[in-house]
Amino acid sequence: MGKLGGEMKALAKKAGGSFKTVDDRIHIVQRFGRYLRSLNIQIQRVEQIKVRHIECYIQARLAQQIGKRTLQNEMSALRAVLQHAGRKQVAQHDRLTNKALGLAGASRNGTNRAITSEHYQQVLAAVRDKDVGLSATLELARLMGLRSQEAVQCCQSLKMWKQALERGETRLTVVFGTKGHRPRETVILDAGAVKKALDNALSVAEQRDGRLIEQPNLQKAMNYWRGALAEAGLTGNYTPHSLRYAWAQDAMHHYLAQGFSDKEALALTSMDLGHGDGRGRYVVQVYGRHEEE
Repeated sequence: MGKLGGEMKALAKKAGGSFKTVDDRIHIVQRFGRYLRSLNIQIQRVEQIKVRHIECYIQARLAQQIGKRTLQNEMSALRAVLQHAGRKQVAQHDRLTNKALGLAGASRNGTNRAITSEHYQQVLAAVRDKDVGLSATLELARLMGLRSQEAVQCCQSLKMWKQALERGETRLTVVFGTKGHRPRETVILDAGAVKKALDNALSVAEQRDGRLIEQPNLQKAMNYWRGALAEAGLTGNYTPHSLRYAWAQDAMHHYLAQGFSDKEALALTSMDLGHGDGRGRYVVQVYGRHEEE
């Protein structure tokens, strides 16, 4: 990895955030380090990184036709690392703004699609043949709108969720794997289906020492989750997040059917997803895209 790579990885971790945010940031700085090495740029410390190095990196990524939103995220990661290294002057340099780099004006519209019922059933059948624990996790992710890390860690909440259902509660609390480690509450859209999925998941977990996915650590469990679902058909415009997209659309329809206005339904769905009540427009842009678009 080298001195630069090791230092940047340590700073990427120090910058904080959710597991996924930190993991993505590490991959970004490693990619940046490989780019510098490919040009034989001899840099050993973060303090030696210059504005022109980052400018050239972004231009090279644009030439590879990498999307502007992706590159905005990459710049955010690089800025975070530079800030934590005490390189505020470089991180906030006029030449490294999104506008100066040609990254301004990128759309926040979601690139994925909400999974259709037909495609979901195909994926579920393929996964069930491979691993019943994985299929149980997949079902809960679709029925509760779980993020990937929430789904992978959901085995820790199965008993709590079942007890909540038995008490007749209409919402379930998601604790493990949430973004920023902030617990969130999500509405139960189909109590019967959720109960059936929980009973199945608990049965599998009892046979696996409390686990649904049999992997030695969270990182390997996440890799297994993504890889196995990709093999089962969640590729291209369909990803594990497509399950959450579909759930979000179901939630919006649920609230509208209860008589809430469009604005209220969006705010409630946004809170269920863990985004807060002020991100209704974001929910429409990112989660509201339909298969026919």
